[in-house]
Amino acid sequence: MRTLTTIIVIALLLIGGSFTSYQYIQTATRSMVDHLTVVEQSIASQKWEGAFEELTTAQQRWTEINTWWSILLDHEEIDTIDLSIKRLEKFIDTKDMTLSLSEVSALKFLFEHISEAEQFSLNNIL
Repeated sequence: MRTLTTIIVIALLLIGGSFTSYQYIQTATRSMVDHLTVVEQSIASQKWEGAFEELTTAQQRWTEINTWWSILLDHEEIDTIDLSIKRLEKFIDTKDMTLSLSEVSALKFLFEHISEAEQFSLNNIL
């Protein structure tokens, strides 16, 4: 009986931890996508200063998120996001609209993909 109770407690802790980490990833993803949407809108209207300022804010938020995500997620995905942010920064700096819009779109996709991949669903379990 004691062993069964221990197993149930451990299972509940694992499920609770998984749910909590997923909620954190969802919230962080929404935050980053919101920032990137503002960057995208600024780029589209050729407000390069605004795009750069919002990207700086997004980078600061990413620094906070990155600390926890590096514990929860595959480092390769995090490295891909880091690289993409640096490319976007350079594209905005050179005022290249096509490459900037392309890169911000790719970044949004990366965040949304991670969020979907971490979702607790039958597809992700199998």
